Amino acid sequence: MKIECLKKSREGVILDIEVTPFAKKERIKGYDPWRKRLLVEMREKPEKFKVNNELVEFFAKIFYVSKDSVFLVSGEKSTKKSMLIKGVSYEDAEKIIAGYL
Repeated sequence: MKIECLKKSREGVILDIEVTPFAKKERIKGYDPWRKRLLVEMREKPEKFKVNNELVEFFAKIFYVSKDSVFLVSGEKSTKKSMLIKGVSYEDAEKIIAGYL
């Protein structure tokens, strides 16, 4: 299965996601091939950017990078977001994501 939510960037990779807040736990729920987005569940409420901060911490943990290497590049107030993960190759990111699907 090709993971079309992942794109190469000069600095690392960009990951297109769709977030569901108020979940029981933080997790990658799956992949939506129609929207080409990784489905992610977060515990926090979608207020005062709590979910965005939780996403940065979550992706820093699963990609083994510091929180300073994870950036929200679009979708600040939307459930559809794009995250930049610096210092991670496309191939490594693909393997990590595939392990969750």
